[in-house]
Amino acid sequence: MLRVTGKFSSIGAKLFICFWLIVILTIGATRLVSEQFRTKSFIAPTHHADMAKIERISRQIKRNPATSVQKVLSMLPKREGRELLLKNVTTNEVLASEKWQIVSLQKFLTENNLESLTTVKFEFYRMTGPLAINVAGTPYQLFLASRDRKPPFGSIIHRIPTWLRLAIPVIISSILLWLLTRSLTKPLIAMQKAAARFGDGEFTARIPLIAQRNDEIGACAVSFNLMAEKLEQNIGSHQRLMADVSHELRSPMTRLQIALGLAQQNNISEDLLHKHLQRCELEVARLDEMISNVLSLSRMENTISQMELMTVDLKQLLTLCIEDAQYIANEKSITIAFEYPETALLQADANLLSSAINNILINAIKYSHKNQQVKVYLIKTNSHFVINIMDTGSGVPANDLPKLFEAFYRVAQSRERTTGGTGLGMAIAKQAIVAHNGNISAQNNSENGLTVTIELPLEISKNSVNES
Repeated sequence: MLRVTGKFSSIGAKLFICFWLIVILTIGATRLVSEQFRTKSFIAPTHHADMAKIERISRQIKRNPATSVQKVLSMLPKREGRELLLKNVTTNEVLASEKWQIVSLQKFLTENNLESLTTVKFEFYRMTGPLAINVAGTPYQLFLASRDRKPPFGSIIHRIPTWLRLAIPVIISSILLWLLTRSLTKPLIAMQKAAARFGDGEFTARIPLIAQRNDEIGACAVSFNLMAEKLEQNIGSHQRLMADVSHELRSPMTRLQIALGLAQQNNISEDLLHKHLQRCELEVARLDEMISNVLSLSRMENTISQMELMTVDLKQLLTLCIEDAQYIANEKSITIAFEYPETALLQADANLLSSAINNILINAIKYSHKNQQVKVYLIKTNSHFVINIMDTGSGVPANDLPKLFEAFYRVAQSRERTTGGTGLGMAIAKQAIVAHNGNISAQNNSENGLTVTIELPLEISKNSVNES
């Protein structure tokens, strides 16, 4: 019982039943109204040929009196489209041959009394009469019915039994409506199955054929495919991030275990113990930094859709970031030079943008040589603000430049020891810039060092940020 109810509660069954009822009711109402307003008969000018024929038959009957009604009805030569009708004056009974074409004429004569000779027009026949005759002592009125024109296809339908006339439109409408509901429900079922497959972990599930439709269902399928693609990318990036986190945590954890093991040895000198404890402290600090950066990266991905755009003076924001970075730069006697235009206003999330710029500045300071200079340029074009941050380090191999903004990527493993980086700073910066519909890239300088270029559009709307 539940299974049957489920089938009839589906959108396909509802569409089929509703459309079918609408079609049937429309056909029935149209038929009823047309029958009410259609003129079934009217008085026409007397047809002279029919009048001459019926008068000739009347004279023949008077010369040779008929002994039965059947003989009178058979007096007309056998010719398709002509019939004689007799109306009993006493009982109003109308007699004629059993043919479907003149049923309406018989009904008309039963309901109406014609006194003078005239012609009555019907849909496909004309009837001329009456003439008074006497058959075996009983008075009758004689009428002649002649086909006026050939009935169209619609009249042929009247020959079909009533139940079959009702069944034909029902069957035809059912087939057409079944095809219509199938064209609507089939893509919905396909999307449902694709969504179920996606929910079961098949992240490559798509519905490309339905997306080719030029209607609302096709647009829905396109949106589903875009959603599935973005989810697949996000899930893949999170899986890679978790794998990278697991891999990256092993090294400091291993070194921490070794340092703790060495510190717990018996008969260890105080200087060596202090050295091992310092190593433990260093590895704990690295773990703390790595976990903090991972949380920052994850938090940034989750809060991009909740960005708070406001008018930001990019020149002032860069100045504050440079002031903060200068404290770290002072340890290596590095100065940060800043060149900027007069005005640099745009819509942005100040916190996200500061996070990105701070990570790039710190990265530039880490890899720059002592007593050097880090240069920051702010340039305004017709469509973008361009920020160039140039360090004086050793640069990056050309093959590694595209991977520079991937999480946990480091150009050389030795840099982990010399700079203490986690490989997440540039990835965090990229997330923040992309959230502003911007672009970030890196290229080696002509002499030495690396230049990181940030491009931010002059106009950033909330809608465009959400779409990204």
